[in-house]
Amino acid sequence: MYENSNPRLRYVVLNELADQLGQGQVLIKLYQPLIGALGVALYQTLVQDFDPYRSLSASNALYSLQEDLDCSLRQLWQALHKLEAVGLLKTYVSHNLRLGDILAFKLHAVPEASEFFNTSLLASLLKEKVGGVRFSQLSREFAKQAQVKERQLDNLEEVSASFFEVFRLPENEAINPSEDVQKAAEENTGQKTEEAQVNLKQIDWQYLKDRFATYQIPESEIDLQKDEIRSIMELYGLSEEEFINETLPTLHGSYQLDAAAIRNSLNYNYKANHRRKQVIKRQEEKQDRPSVDQQDQQLLDLVKSKSPVNFLDDMKREKGGFTTARERQIVYDLRENVGLEMDLINVLVYTCLNYQPVLTQDLAYRIANDWLQKGITTPEAAIKHLRAGKKQAQSGQKKNYPAYSGNRRLEQGTDWNKKQFVQPVNISDEDLRKMLQGPDKKDK
Repeated sequence: MYENSNPRLRYVVLNELADQLGQGQVLIKLYQPLIGALGVALYQTLVQDFDPYRSLSASNALYSLQEDLDCSLRQLWQALHKLEAVGLLKTYVSHNLRLGDILAFKLHAVPEASEFFNTSLLASLLKEKVGGVRFSQLSREFAKQAQVKERQLDNLEEVSASFFEVFRLPENEAINPSEDVQKAAEENTGQKTEEAQVNLKQIDWQYLKDRFATYQIPESEIDLQKDEIRSIMELYGLSEEEFINETLPTLHGSYQLDAAAIRNSLNYNYKANHRRKQVIKRQEEKQDRPSVDQQDQQLLDLVKSKSPVNFLDDMKREKGGFTTARERQIVYDLRENVGLEMDLINVLVYTCLNYQPVLTQDLAYRIANDWLQKGITTPEAAIKHLRAGKKQAQSGQKKNYPAYSGNRRLEQGTDWNKKQFVQPVNISDEDLRKMLQGPDKKDK
């Protein structure tokens, strides 16, 4: 997958598509839920942008597409990637010494509806997007249209005349066409427009079979689960070796592949080793160690002197509580699955337990995510960030907002201490009696 942040990057369209007026419904009703309205607009714009005589130096830049489609560069790349994934577009990069890199787009024709519904990945994704009811409606609608295009009759016998029943050609010409005919055929050979096909990863099935054979998984099981395996590898971007490694914990002595168990394992612990290596690499690259004051130096020395579990136990003991097995597991996950350094985990534990009495995975992961996105990878930087946030909170003025909860409006309570005493009005009993009487009860 290719991206570039330069909006001046030039692009060319490599091929022309034949008239696709009949495929408009397929593009809008079947592909648009997958690629979005922007993806459809981009595809149609590129279809009209083919010019075989335009020089490379005069080719358009990406910002012209942004202007035509009224979108950001990021949105443009997202639309391009969706078109690539469903097979409507292929992207190439031409490395030109004079003009620099140039993008080249090869367009594929929109396929028939029958081919779309027979591509399981596309059909499954459409059902996921529009729901089962709408999916069934679309399937019946296009199936009905296909039946209308050709009328069926029973007991049909073809009686069409053949070519040689009508026309006469010398025997030599019929068997061996002349050079002129052969030359004309070569000159007028048109390039067949390729229809869109899902851009699938090429999988080495034999390698998977050989590797799984060592775990007594038969080849027939791989053949049976091909669609599931391809779907999982495409979704998570796994290589053959990565898929095998992620699958092994789900075998449990079985001779079958459990696709549901593999997906659950990936959802819970998706590429933990890769994520851990990424975080460790970032921590090695960004060693921001600002100076701290005397008070923070004591905390810094403390977090560097203890293991995370001991630091957690000591903090809970000081607060009069105890450490649970779940809290220790969270500390372990922060190290093994996320890849945080020991002393940074201690500062994270310190931060969490100053927010709430129990260390929870939700809060710990949210803070860790926030720190990594801000480039905070050392205990010094984390402590400085905490102190800055605390000072900002102390210096800020608290604003009074109307009480609000969900869709219900909560009435503000009355502070009777701020209400001024109002002198009661003197009124006689006779006047009060007259006020309480209705207009039809006046004294006569």
